[in-house]
Amino acid sequence: MVLSACGCSTRGTTGSGSDSDTSLPSDRFSVSGTVLDLDLQPIEDVFVTVSTEYCIPGRTTEAGHFEVSEVSPGDKRLITYGETASNGLFASLVFAFEADDTMTLTEPVLTPKLSELHPLDPDSPEDQVIETEDGLTLTLGAGSLTLAPFAPAEVQVARVPVEQAPAFTPEGVTLLDLFVLHPILSTLDPPAPVSFPADSGLAPGERVIFHSLDYDLGQLVPVATGTVDAEGRPTTSDGEGLLELTWVGISLEPS
Repeated sequence: MVLSACGCSTRGTTGSGSDSDTSLPSDRFSVSGTVLDLDLQPIEDVFVTVSTEYCIPGRTTEAGHFEVSEVSPGDKRLITYGETASNGLFASLVFAFEADDTMTLTEPVLTPKLSELHPLDPDSPEDQVIETEDGLTLTLGAGSLTLAPFAPAEVQVARVPVEQAPAFTPEGVTLLDLFVLHPILSTLDPPAPVSFPADSGLAPGERVIFHSLDYDLGQLVPVATGTVDAEGRPTTSDGEGLLELTWVGISLEPS
């Protein structure tokens, strides 16, 4: 499991204990929902937490259902650990929400299966260029990638229809395309230039913004600017790019 610092801790017991050892504040409640793949099939055994001072993590059932217990009120982040699934390797995700009482998420949490893999040579003295089946190109400079702890030496990729994007898109941002790159929390220094596919219908010369998922905030944040090139591919500006492997989307730059 490479996603760390979930912000959810379990309570230890101290034997015979007093009321402080066994009782919980009365405002604790549960958050439940369902985790499905992009074909709306359940994903089993995904570890799920809600960021809070204290909670009991959940894990999805055969039907994809989860319940996270002992959540406290306030602004939260729902976090899924897709690599724990027993029926495939799935993308992990985070999104922010507010919860003040027991709730069931009305929409399923959708996350893609990571079936496209690109092996890497961590010791390569040359740039490594990843070209995905859908036409995304990512250029990793020599020595620029620091893999997350225990992560395999490969980049795992999936393209996600924007209408199936998780609830991490800020208000006012209209996504035009969306990919997820794993292993998450693998960092890039210097930033990795990226070009999106040329099928988004954008005209050469249009300005775009590249967004990536901030796991601490639970939403997409702008990380780079870019321009649609002569072939119609949204491409990061010189010296800009991705700072980590994560969910990455593009939108038009406001005029």
